[in-house]
Amino acid sequence: MARKYHPDVSPPDRVDEYTRRFIIVHEAYETLSNPKTRALYDEDLAGGFRYAFSDKRSNHYDGRIKETEEWKMKWECQLNELKQRENADKDSRQKMSWGARMRKQRL
Repeated sequence: MARKYHPDVSPPDRVDEYTRRFIIVHEAYETLSNPKTRALYDEDLAGGFRYAFSDKRSNHYDGRIKETEEWKMKWECQLNELKQRENADKDSRQKMSWGARMRKQRL
C-alpha cells in the first residue's frame, strides 16, 4: 500500500489525497510492526476502543510505553531497596547477642 499511495507515483491531480493516505499507511505500519505498540493496539481493540490512525497516534502509544517502563523502573528500585534492607537486618541480627535480639523483638 505504501508503494501504491506514495506521493511520487501519484497522479498530479491527486497528490494531496495520496500523501494523506501514505501517511496513514506509514503510521499503521509503524504501530503494528513494533511488538509493544501492537500489543497496546490489540488491547485497545479488545476493549472496544477504536482509535483512528492520526498524527497523534504514535504519541498515544509512546506515552503508554514510557509510563509502563517508568513504573517498572520504580518498582524494581523499590524491590532492590527492600532486599538491601533485609540483608542489612540479617547482618545486624547476626552481630547482636541473643539478649539484644529479644529486647528488640519486644519493641
